[in-house]
Amino acid sequence: MMRFSRSIAVAAGIAAAFTFAGSPARAAEERAAAPLRVLNFKDGDTIAYPVPLLRGAIDAEAVAPLRVVNTSSDRPTRDLPALVHEGKFKALTELVPGPNRLLLRAGAHELALTLDFRPQANPRVVRVFYLTDSGGDTTYQTTIDGDPRDFAAKLDTAFKLFQCFTAETLNDAGMGRATFNLEFTADGRVDVHVHKGERTAEAYYALEDGAWWSCMYEEIRRALPHAAAKNVAIAAYTRFDPATRRVRGHTALGGGDFALFGGGSIFTWPSNLADVFRAFGDARPVDGDRVHDDSAGRGTFWGLAATTMGAALHETGHTLDLPHSRDPFDIMSRGFDHFNRFFTFVEPPPRDGGRPRAIDPAEAARFAPHNATALRAHRWLALENRAFRDADGPRIAYSEEPEGLRVSAPNGLRFLGIDAGGDTADHRAFWDGDAPKEFFLPAAEILGGASSNAHFRVTDSEGLMAAANWASLSPARDFVRAWRFSPTTHQWNATDAFLPLDAAALSAIETAAAARPLQTSRASFVDFAQALPERTNSVAAYAFRIVRSDRARKVKILAGSDDALRVWLNGALVINALALRPADPDQDSALVELAAGENRLLVEVSQADGGWGLYLRIEDERGRKLALADDGMLRPLERRRGGAGRR
Repeated sequence: MMRFSRSIAVAAGIAAAFTFAGSPARAAEERAAAPLRVLNFKDGDTIAYPVPLLRGAIDAEAVAPLRVVNTSSDRPTRDLPALVHEGKFKALTELVPGPNRLLLRAGAHELALTLDFRPQANPRVVRVFYLTDSGGDTTYQTTIDGDPRDFAAKLDTAFKLFQCFTAETLNDAGMGRATFNLEFTADGRVDVHVHKGERTAEAYYALEDGAWWSCMYEEIRRALPHAAAKNVAIAAYTRFDPATRRVRGHTALGGGDFALFGGGSIFTWPSNLADVFRAFGDARPVDGDRVHDDSAGRGTFWGLAATTMGAALHETGHTLDLPHSRDPFDIMSRGFDHFNRFFTFVEPPPRDGGRPRAIDPAEAARFAPHNATALRAHRWLALENRAFRDADGPRIAYSEEPEGLRVSAPNGLRFLGIDAGGDTADHRAFWDGDAPKEFFLPAAEILGGASSNAHFRVTDSEGLMAAANWASLSPARDFVRAWRFSPTTHQWNATDAFLPLDAAALSAIETAAAARPLQTSRASFVDFAQALPERTNSVAAYAFRIVRSDRARKVKILAGSDDALRVWLNGALVINALALRPADPDQDSALVELAAGENRLLVEVSQADGGWGLYLRIEDERGRKLALADDGMLRPLERRRGGAGRR
């Protein structure tokens, strides 16, 4: 049997700091002399969530196992083991509403700490759902003999840890212990809603991920509506099929008000707070012939628990409007693989061997500063029942002179996120002092001057948000903004296929469009919903331009669309992107041959629902930008000259 360090095998703990009497120097001396010292709380602190993680120091002479006893509680979590490693400790404890007198005990050594738990009054909650199919079977797949399949206990423990993790990592980032609210039963357990599905498991398996997400979103909305809830659902019927080696009923999708996650790994999750340190040190191998091994290659129970619990919190983060992150240890990146590290000191080796690894705190999962700042401004982390204003939300605009981004926030600006490629690349925080009502960001400071790919998110002091792409704001001259829209549109209900169009149909669409006037978009994004307001859902529509070239030449067409896109040049299909997606510039491209003289450029943008439109621009073979004039001539883009006195 492989042995691991005492920090994994032995439960020992973290002591909560208390205020020492006397002078600061005297207090420091007493703290240094105390065999148990808490470093992240002080006596009398008030918190708004029930399970804090206590972090502290313990002298070598305190060799007995460390435990935390909540003398104010009569719950099963009254007495919990802690984790000790090389003079440091971590401990979880569960609080009851009101003052809680905690005793940290290691042999003859004892430390008293009082924490005041005042449950959140925020009416906005994260709700937890456990999904069964129409048969109502709540059992999950497992390889553990005699597994009680206590799904409610596992979800209770997991979401209390998620709440704790959020509060502590925000506090570490200087944002205070803000976290989301959960629904609790009278005895302090997370209220897990068991939703009996409207379909069989086989029917759910037949759905693509996005369709399954939409289906469950609608089922929950109908069954248990709640206007102020973010709903996170775990599926009971996720199953790994050994014959095909495919996992069915599994996804990880979050956004808007709903996150959906497969439950095929929850057999590795802890069932109670006393089980947390054991679960994150459980080196049993995952049997990949019986269950889905989603452990990021580590092949162990602890790795599977870490990745899948972290991923569930990651998807919850998407419901709180967080994008992906470039910080490798952010929970909103693959940092979710390291969720365990926040609660432990040593990581066991993966299944294929190696030695236990002492964890560098800088390599533990966290909400990185940009996401901590964004969350702190979010209404779901308000803690109290605050009467938010819904008026005068923030506005984002393009400034031409000087060029840059201008944000107007009558309620005061708290957060500006700058994203690229779906990830947060930069941010600005406004928590020190008064929140500005106006803010200007020069174009040169946006992604190092590469502003054309930037997406912006802002949140004000009232939790109101706004978002925009640079390309949708700026009248970039290289984008084709003037189009002739065909009066011909087609119904597009089957989003898994394009509509069939033959050469005669394409010619008729082009002829009809050519007779229409040019419509020019102010911004780079051409909004089809504005151009064709009479019909904006389940429709395919067409825009047309004549492109005149002084010679035969190769050019590159770059385009992006919301939703699906086809582009024809002189009747030949050159771009074909069947997708349900938001639009970004340059999602698709094609190198094409222009004939000397007139060329016919036709685009089709097929729309399911929501946003609808197009980005399109043209470059020469060497990547130099070309402008399409209203007369159809394609010319090199002339650089603008700066105004007098500019440097």
